[in-house]
Amino acid sequence: MIRPNLCRFLTAAMSLFAVPCVANAQYFDGGAGYPAVCPPQPSGYAAPQVNHYVSGTSDVWDDSRPIERFLTNAVQQSWIRMEFMYMDFGDLGDGFVGAPVSGLQNGPLPGQQEGRDVPVDYTDNLNGGTPVGATLIPTYNGLDLDNIPGVRGTWGLKLDGAEMELSFFGTGQQNAVSDFGSLAEGRIARFALDPTIDPELGLSQTPLLPGKKPFAPNYAIPLSTNGVEQDFLGANALVFNDTLTLGMSSQVWGAEFSLLTPRRAPGGAGPSLQWLGGVRYLNLDEKFSIRGTNGTFNGTDAIVPDRFTSIDSETINNIYGPELGARLALNSKYFSFSATPRVMMGLNDYTATVVSNPLGNQSTSTDRHSIDFATATQLNLLTEVHLNSHFSLYGGYDFLCITSITRPQKNVFYDSTVPALGGAATVDIREHTTLSDYFYAHGFSFGATFRY
Repeated sequence: MIRPNLCRFLTAAMSLFAVPCVANAQYFDGGAGYPAVCPPQPSGYAAPQVNHYVSGTSDVWDDSRPIERFLTNAVQQSWIRMEFMYMDFGDLGDGFVGAPVSGLQNGPLPGQQEGRDVPVDYTDNLNGGTPVGATLIPTYNGLDLDNIPGVRGTWGLKLDGAEMELSFFGTGQQNAVSDFGSLAEGRIARFALDPTIDPELGLSQTPLLPGKKPFAPNYAIPLSTNGVEQDFLGANALVFNDTLTLGMSSQVWGAEFSLLTPRRAPGGAGPSLQWLGGVRYLNLDEKFSIRGTNGTFNGTDAIVPDRFTSIDSETINNIYGPELGARLALNSKYFSFSATPRVMMGLNDYTATVVSNPLGNQSTSTDRHSIDFATATQLNLLTEVHLNSHFSLYGGYDFLCITSITRPQKNVFYDSTVPALGGAATVDIREHTTLSDYFYAHGFSFGATFRY
């Protein structure tokens, strides 16, 4: 007889053994009848295998792949040039600021002119004919746009049957200021010695010596009347007896894409001629401003301004179009000399804006946007010294001429309107676009060329 505890142990062990077999039997589709509790394994059954593949480290840059091979070939046929430029945009001349006037005579000495060197006794016609004293007309003299720094980068690529060049350049914004200073300072100093002096009235030097400026004149910017030129003494004008400042700023930048024919120089040395074709874009941004004050003497040491004049004229020239040119070069192992003239004939998409507040009481803005034909002609002269096959130093000179552009100082229309039946004149300064014949920029450049 089996003991009760032993019987229970054997029964529990058989039950535990039977559970996995029953679980496996649930997935057996054995047809009719009851499935076996623990069916036999099919013949040829093998235990599952786990395969592990270990590969070597692949190269980050593989020239056998198409993209890497294309980029490698492009780099091997490329060169990069970086250069610093110092450009001159010239000056604005010494013409009068304001509307054209008549009636100005030559001075007592050769080369002198009334309004420029010789002051004129003027009366403020916008202020009931109040005497102003010795008066000059301001000029653009002193607004020079020279020694402007800039950078240019060029990427060159040798193609099958051609050469490609992509260039970007830009200059810094050059600011020029002509500050006439405190106009009444000399008169106030004299007033301390001679109380009969009126610091509000301009004083002239007597006699007027050659090369000497008038002692302490006032300044007046003349206006036309209903668009008609006037005699200066009878013209309306903005008068300044305290301060006057003229300002000018200019900046140029652009891009160029060119394709050149192959060099016809055996072995890469000797003279060569390449024709050039491509597209070009130039941007010329400029601004001209006038700031001035006029007021009354406080009786002791200063002019107290009661009229603040501000005039701002801004232009944006966008010149673009196709270009044609050529490159003449003389190449050797150690030196290269080249001259690249090219002409772009395209369009100037420009915007001109004038914001005027002549009397300090109300600001008005007028503008114009238009498109006109324009050209850009450039000559680049280059001397390159080859230190080795991968690195060269060079110096060059550029001359650029752009036609049919608009410049801010020429877009201000200085006018005054008088009612047909008479009455007080109203100052009317607004935008009136004038296309200049040309804009010149020239200067030197130096830098380096890197080849693969």
